[in-house]
Amino acid sequence: MQPSDAQAAHTPALRLDALGKCFGTFWALRDVSIDFRAGEVHALLGENGAGKSTLIKLVAGVHPPSEGSIKSGDGATLALTTPRDALRAGIGVVHQELDLFDNLTVAENIALGIEDAGFVKPSAREMAARASKALAGLGVTSISPGTKVGRLSTSDKQLVAIAKVLTWNARIIIFDEPTSALNAGEAARLLDMVRHLKASGVAVIYVSHKLAEIFAIADRISVIRDGKLVASGPAADHTHDTVVAAMLGRNPAELFPARPGKRASEEIQLDIRALAGTRLDGVTLKACKGEIVALAGLPDAGPSDLLQQIFGLAGRSGGSIEVCGRAATRLSPRRAIRQGIGYLPADRLLDGILPLTSVLGNAEATHRAMHVSNRSDGRASAADSVRRLAVRASSMLNPITSLSGGNQQKTLIARWLVMKPRVLLLDDPTRGVDIGAKAEIYRILRQIADAGSLVMFTSSDSLELANLADRVVLFKNGRIVREYTEPVAHAELDREIASTPHGASS
Repeated sequence: MQPSDAQAAHTPALRLDALGKCFGTFWALRDVSIDFRAGEVHALLGENGAGKSTLIKLVAGVHPPSEGSIKSGDGATLALTTPRDALRAGIGVVHQELDLFDNLTVAENIALGIEDAGFVKPSAREMAARASKALAGLGVTSISPGTKVGRLSTSDKQLVAIAKVLTWNARIIIFDEPTSALNAGEAARLLDMVRHLKASGVAVIYVSHKLAEIFAIADRISVIRDGKLVASGPAADHTHDTVVAAMLGRNPAELFPARPGKRASEEIQLDIRALAGTRLDGVTLKACKGEIVALAGLPDAGPSDLLQQIFGLAGRSGGSIEVCGRAATRLSPRRAIRQGIGYLPADRLLDGILPLTSVLGNAEATHRAMHVSNRSDGRASAADSVRRLAVRASSMLNPITSLSGGNQQKTLIARWLVMKPRVLLLDDPTRGVDIGAKAEIYRILRQIADAGSLVMFTSSDSLELANLADRVVLFKNGRIVREYTEPVAHAELDREIASTPHGASS
C-alpha cells in the first residue's frame, strides 16, 4: 500500500541525531541532525571532502559514529557496526562503483549474501524466481535472471543493484552518484526508477554533483560543508545559486573568471567547413586564437562528435578542417597531437587516465606520444604543469587513482599543457567533479585561452556553458542551429537546448 502524500511528508524513516565521526583528532563530521522521510527523495550535497561520504558510511554501517546516534523512524537507536547490520535495518546502498560480479548471472548476484537457513545454497530455480520478483517490483521485465551481468549495459547493471537491495526489504536506499557513468537516456531511466521507489514509500537519499538532476528529482535538500550541516529544507525553497553558495560559502558568480572585454585576436585557429560524419550534417564553424567556445546541445546532437572528428577519433564522410591555416587531412590522434590539438575525453576513468601509472606518468604521457627524445625535459615540463595547475597530491609518484576526481581531471589537463596546444578540445571537462574543483578548472581554461590557445568544450551543465564561454554554439540533429555571441542566461539556454527546432538559425 502506498502512503498518502500527507503521510509521506511527515513520516521519518531514518533520523540522524547530532551525528559525528572523528578520525584521530580530525572531525570529518560533527553534530549533523537530519530526518529522512518515507516517500521522499532527499538530496545530500557538498563538495568532495565536505563529509558526505563519511555520513553515508555511518548510515551504511561501514564506520561506527563517534558521537550522536542513528535512529529508526519509531525512535529506536540502531547499532550499525557492519554493512550487514544496515541491511537488516532496511538500509541499502547503490554505490557509484557497483558491487556486482560480471562473471555471475543476474540471479546469482541478487542472491549473493542473502541469509538463507543453514548453509544450503538456494537452487537455480529459487534464485531465478527471487530475481524475477525483485526486477518485476521495479517494473523491469527486459532483464533475464540467467544473463551474465558482464553482458549488461551500465544502466541495466544499476537496475540489478537496486533489485538486489530491495531483496533485503530495504526501505531506505542511498544512491551515490548513480548517473556519473550514464548517458542522458540512461540517466532519465534511472531517475524514473527513483520516482518509482519514492512512490512505493521508500526513503531515497540521493547524492550527486549534477544540480539540474537534483532539482528534477529531490523533495528536500541538505548541504554539508566542512563536516557540518549548513542548509536543510524543501527543494522548492532553493535555487541553483543558493545551493552553490551553501556548498562553497561564497557567491556562485565567483566560480567563473571574468570574460575579456573583447576577443584578444581575430586570427583563425580552427576552420571547419561542411564537416559530415556519423552524427554531423554539414557543420561549418570558425574559431579564433584565445577564444573559449562552448558547444551546446542534447546528447548525440553533435557537440561530442565534432570534438572526436577534429581529434581524429571518428571517420569523416565530407568537409574539411584547417588548423592555423593548414589542412588537417587523414586525421588520427597522433597526427592531431603533432598539429597541436589536444583532447580531453568525457569518460575520465575509461578513456582518460592511465590507472596503473603515477600522477607524473599521466602528465607526461603526451610528451612520450610526441616521441620527444629528451625524456628528462618531458618529465620536468610535466612536473611543472602539475604544479601550475595546483594538483593536490602528497607525491607526484603516487598512483593517479589515489587522487580525487577533480585532481585527476587537472592532471589530464596538465598532460596537454606540456605540448602548448594550439587547440584544446574538452568533452564535458567538469563531469563528476565537485563545485570547488570546477571553479579551479574554469580558471585554468581561461588562463590557457589567455595564453593564445583556442579552447572548445562541451558540457552537460548549462551554467558553465553560459558563464565560461565567450561564444555558445547550439547543435540540433548534427547541425549548428544558433550561435550566442552575447551573454545568455543558463535557464534560457536550457530551454533552447530542449526546444530549438531543427534548421533554425539566427
